[in-house]
Amino acid sequence: MMAIFEIMLLGAVNGVWPMWGGEPTHQSLQLMKGAMDTEPVVMWQCTTAFFVEWQFSAIADVDGDGDMEVVCGSDDFKVYCLDGATGAKEWVFPVSSALESSPAVANLDGDPALEVVIGSWDQKVYCIDGLTGLQQWFFSTGGQIYSAPTIADPDEDGNLEVIIGSNSDRVYCLAGATGAQEWSFLAGDWVMSSPAVANCDGDGNLEVLVGSNDGNVYCLRGTNGTQKWAFATGGSVRSSPAVADVDGDGDMEVVAGSYDHKVYCVDGTTGTQVWSFLTGNEVWASAALANIDGDPELEVFIGSWDCHVYCLDGSTGAQQWSFATDSVVHTPGSLADVDGDNLLEFLVPNNYTDTLYCLNAEDGSLLWTKTLTEDVHSPFAGDIDNDGCIEIITGTLGGVSIYALQDPGDSSGCSPLGNGEDAAGGKEGCWLGVRGESIYLLVPGQAWVSLSLYDASGRLVQNLYAGILTPGEYTFVPAIEEKGVYLAVLRYPGGTKTVKVVR
Repeated sequence: MMAIFEIMLLGAVNGVWPMWGGEPTHQSLQLMKGAMDTEPVVMWQCTTAFFVEWQFSAIADVDGDGDMEVVCGSDDFKVYCLDGATGAKEWVFPVSSALESSPAVANLDGDPALEVVIGSWDQKVYCIDGLTGLQQWFFSTGGQIYSAPTIADPDEDGNLEVIIGSNSDRVYCLAGATGAQEWSFLAGDWVMSSPAVANCDGDGNLEVLVGSNDGNVYCLRGTNGTQKWAFATGGSVRSSPAVADVDGDGDMEVVAGSYDHKVYCVDGTTGTQVWSFLTGNEVWASAALANIDGDPELEVFIGSWDCHVYCLDGSTGAQQWSFATDSVVHTPGSLADVDGDNLLEFLVPNNYTDTLYCLNAEDGSLLWTKTLTEDVHSPFAGDIDNDGCIEIITGTLGGVSIYALQDPGDSSGCSPLGNGEDAAGGKEGCWLGVRGESIYLLVPGQAWVSLSLYDASGRLVQNLYAGILTPGEYTFVPAIEEKGVYLAVLRYPGGTKTVKVVR
């Protein structure tokens, strides 16, 4: 008979929207559905004075009015906060140089509004009040900032920190409420990669993973920034690490690309290579991770300057498919169920051209393309108008700098990914369900699992558990402060399951 356990909650993050699909592990996976099974239409567009470059922007209710905003930086020296439903500018925050970092959003000081954190080429990290658009603090790094900040609690003291890289050759950990430096780590060259935060070695403590132009991927202790290991590639690492158990062995791996034309998978405990995959050119982009075929391993999705996107087997690094684009893929793509068929699609950026690609993730076939303006950067998906279906946001170089795309029918009420016949359990593997205020998890055999809670926009609300569980039934009671619809998301070697939580 299986044991029943009451689990203490681990790592609550107080409504953080960090980079890469809503969580600090950078897996770049959106779990809400859309209805864009054909070419989407423009929902709104916003013109900035110069291009919107680099990685993801943020979707969050930054001013606390119940409606979503889209926040992004531009090379016209401004941070924009746009109304999610209309694209109207709510506030604009000026800086003194280009913004090719990307914003992270969280409640850093406990007041009703969220804060926006972003880095600039003017060598400063800015914290901006989400309600007013006014500066709360800044921190000078001494070098240009391409790196996007990640907000997490790496030292697990109950307070959020901002972790960011700089061309001062350092990674900084800053107190979220004040911007005071808690620690820094000196790499051998520029740090343009965006840090990931995860317990990558199973010791119960969080680590910071980041790449450097010195060719290394570093694993740092979250408590003080000291080095645990470094993995040397043959070129600069501008790619941001993604962390997950990609090979299904119960241990975490770290995936990143390098200028040496390779994608690397590294053991999270030791920093030794698990596998590498050779592309035809530099790999600047960062990986997205998901299970698309139901086997114990995840798949790795990543683009290269060789004008291809690759899907790789997480266990071996073997190519499962590739797709040829019109131009180089130098920024990250993202995974989402764009068309609502309960299968994931991969949204592909395309440098120097005007085409956004949407591929079926299971085989790399083309679902649709959308012609925008030149230089399509880092598409990301989320519900920006509170209609229950995801939209797509992307930045460009052309005259219209920010696009919001939706399905032609302007659908509403899309269900979460996996919320069909097999949503709560399935015939095999773990079972996930909701009973009253509690989330119940049944584990039939020992396995590494993670359980997280997201809001309807795909924003991470709380990490409930991450680690190895023995057979049994486990109960979690999440701390939900606001009424609404949430998604409990279980990741385990057999796949991903979601259930809807209504408060």
